[in-house]
Amino acid sequence: MSRRKRQVRPYLTTRSLQPENQETPIRFLKEERSEFLFFRRNHFPYPDPDIQFPSLTVEGGVHCPRVFHPGELLSMPARSLKVVLECSGNQRTRFYPPVFGEQWEEGAISQGIWSGVPLSVLLERTGWAKEAKEVVFEGMDRGKRTGMDRIPKGPPIPPNGPPTRQKPSKFTKLTCIWRINRH
Repeated sequence: MSRRKRQVRPYLTTRSLQPENQETPIRFLKEERSEFLFFRRNHFPYPDPDIQFPSLTVEGGVHCPRVFHPGELLSMPARSLKVVLECSGNQRTRFYPPVFGEQWEEGAISQGIWSGVPLSVLLERTGWAKEAKEVVFEGMDRGKRTGMDRIPKGPPIPPNGPPTRQKPSKFTKLTCIWRINRH
């Protein structure tokens, strides 16, 4: 009598549902899987697409500020990069003394093929000002951070978390992602 080898079905490990925070089963990290196995890290609930239509605004140190809509972004030259992404709080359960934040074990890390428009293409279309010193990225998510009384006082944190900043010398390497794992 032959025995069938049991197929392992991977699932994300849920840390919280509101906001959604789920870990990737670490043993599947090296496999090219769909975005459904990619870890999810959120500080706030997802934006409501009926209220906040997704778009990308480029303003500030540019000559012609613009709002790019999804169809427009999808029609631009794109590139794909295979990248491992790790949350800075990965393995936070091992920190001593314990620290504030989502108590991740090993699964706040995933690998994916990310596709999108190079930032340099967007800056060419908006007329990047040569005196610009940095690019600041802000997400659409918003909310009130809770539990902040447990961490030392410092500068105020914007409502959607600290912005990501990059120097102009890095502009050619940055990509505005619109797809993961060819989906």
